[in-house]
Amino acid sequence: MLTIAFINLKPGTGKTTSAVWLAHAFHARGLRPFLADADPGASSLRWSDLADGFPFPVAGLPVKDLHRRVGDFARGCDVAIVDVPQVEDHAGIARSAMRWAREIVIPVAPAGVELDRMGPIKGEIEDMAAVRADEARACVLLNRVVTNAASGPAARKVLTDLGHDVLSTTVPRLELYSQSFGGPVSAVGTAYDELATELLARDGAGR
Repeated sequence: MLTIAFINLKPGTGKTTSAVWLAHAFHARGLRPFLADADPGASSLRWSDLADGFPFPVAGLPVKDLHRRVGDFARGCDVAIVDVPQVEDHAGIARSAMRWAREIVIPVAPAGVELDRMGPIKGEIEDMAAVRADEARACVLLNRVVTNAASGPAARKVLTDLGHDVLSTTVPRLELYSQSFGGPVSAVGTAYDELATELLARDGAGR
């Protein structure tokens, strides 16, 4: 099973949007995703309710022992994704998710304030490596990127120079994503479809 957690130090970085869209992208290609909403705010669960349900299982798991419990919920699935709350307010839950996921994805907009947060989140991920049974991969997803603007490539260079593994997929700044909360999702042919392909390839299971 491919296990993915969307992590960031702060709220409002696109974790929920990314988790929901990516789960739909995996489902659209015939895989069986499971989505865990680990945020006490339950945004993913609320989205599912407003959209009359998602075509895959969703469960609320805002618990500090998520790494022990999520496997029971995801049994029989091909991919398990966790929408993780911000580390600054819910460190116990976030650290449990980082302890569990094989792919830790950090959504980041190409803005100075978000790039400045990357040092602390990298430190959090490195701290959790000592308690993991195996090695995790951590990567950055450039999100809310203005098409043809210089800020996207500039942010990629800064992050790469700082030693971060930046995914080739970028998510453009579009109302398709920013206004999608609560509605149905069609991920085929979108940036999140590309993200699904890239994450599967990184896991050695490209489909």
